[in-house]
Amino acid sequence: VECHPYFTQPKLLEYCREKDIVIVGYSPLGTSRDATWVNLKCPPLLEDELLASVAKKYKKTTAQVCLRFNVQRGVVVIPKSFNADRIKENFDIFDFSLSEDEMKAIEALNKNIRFVELLMWADHPEYPFHDDY
Repeated sequence: VECHPYFTQPKLLEYCREKDIVIVGYSPLGTSRDATWVNLKCPPLLEDELLASVAKKYKKTTAQVCLRFNVQRGVVVIPKSFNADRIKENFDIFDFSLSEDEMKAIEALNKNIRFVELLMWADHPEYPFHDDY
């Protein structure tokens, strides 16, 4: 499911924890800004000031902070990159931990807005984003 600091999925995460289900989060770093399929009402995640300040504190990138945030919440992340350096960077998130206050601050960034809405299929009877979760 889509899961990142702007769409934290707290209700779904709690439900899955109760059922011993692990969430696998796609778009953990946001998405490209392609207006044909991306919700551009949601600001670019990797430009967020709070994420940038936390990243600076740990000498990490905002992407690494986003990935670490979800990993600490027990969410498996699947970031997409074709850049070898970024792929290596995405693995380099296990040498720091976010504090409880930082986790709460990042959770508070939740806007309940999806980057990936797939509106071209919104009228399909099995369109999943009409459901509560």
